[in-house]
Amino acid sequence: MNNEALFQERLTRIKKVINLEPVDQIPVIYMGAAFAPRYMGMSMAEYCADPEAPMNVTLATMNKLGGFDGINAAMAGRLTPILPALWLSRVAVPGRDLPPDSLYQVQEAEVMTPADYDVIINKGWQAFLDSYLPKVADLVELEEAQNWLKKNMPRAIAPYREHGYVAITANPVTTPFEYFCGGRSMAKFFADLYRMPDKVQAAMDVVLPDLIAQGISGARMAGMMGIWVGGWRTASALIAPKLWNRFVWPYFVKIVNALLEAGLTPVLHLDQDWTRDLARLRELPEKKCIMNPDGMTNMKKFRELVSDRMAMMGDVPSSMFAAGTPEDIYNYVRDLVSLFDCRGLILCPGCDAPINTKPENMEAFIAASHEYGKVA
Repeated sequence: MNNEALFQERLTRIKKVINLEPVDQIPVIYMGAAFAPRYMGMSMAEYCADPEAPMNVTLATMNKLGGFDGINAAMAGRLTPILPALWLSRVAVPGRDLPPDSLYQVQEAEVMTPADYDVIINKGWQAFLDSYLPKVADLVELEEAQNWLKKNMPRAIAPYREHGYVAITANPVTTPFEYFCGGRSMAKFFADLYRMPDKVQAAMDVVLPDLIAQGISGARMAGMMGIWVGGWRTASALIAPKLWNRFVWPYFVKIVNALLEAGLTPVLHLDQDWTRDLARLRELPEKKCIMNPDGMTNMKKFRELVSDRMAMMGDVPSSMFAAGTPEDIYNYVRDLVSLFDCRGLILCPGCDAPINTKPENMEAFIAASHEYGKVA
């Protein structure tokens, strides 16, 4: 079978999973942004400096390991210049601020001020970014990285398909909550939710349409089937229900509905523990989204409450890849496949296989996924 036929077979299989239809083999998806360079002997400094490196080293890793149907988020371009625009925080870069083989680090601090909410409300999101980003980002690097993506994204994504891999997403969209939390710092922002809730909500309402438009534009530029919808500090375990119902969930619903209207599959990359509000996922259109947690949300509760409406992509915990054993991986994959009864499941590392993933654990994940994921 040639690689294009293999790609089509794998794509069909993934679409069947999203639609909760039976498949012959549970898809196995790669995710390990920082693991790939470590595995292939590339320094993180090179990985972060060369826009071609993430694509090249990720494909080399997937090909060397073998057994993958695709990748959750296709890696391409320079990440570290882009991150400050997503987190509204400074980022320490390997080879510049950190040792060459260190992981890049978000340096959270209170940079955004309460007065910035008024700037957003009165002047708009872009006007705010124009004045704010120089405080946290190298604007020359940011512009270069953004221009590279605009010029090269289709070319950088094409090799995944050429190798037979389905790239599900390549760019993120997230809620205003995550931007503000990064810029204000977590402690200050959570205090804002109590001290000035109306102002925070008004600013969120201004920002949301721009975030949605930017996400859709990026996904179309890359030619993706899906888009990564991020949530890392919006988890139920972190926020009181009253605040979550006002500042988190309505924005997720609007994002998901807009992406579906644009013909994109939302991949709900939801870090931390979302168990408390799993039933709320039933409010989203059925058989259209993928839940993609990080090992902390209760899989049994998801199976009980949501699996008749939404597929799961996961969920071997990152901690297990780093600190567990191949036997731990085998047992976890076996139990996960059994729990889902081979339906509505895509096997993937929870969130992201970390930089210190043991190679034997990644190999065990692939082997176990094929052994237990083969449907009789």
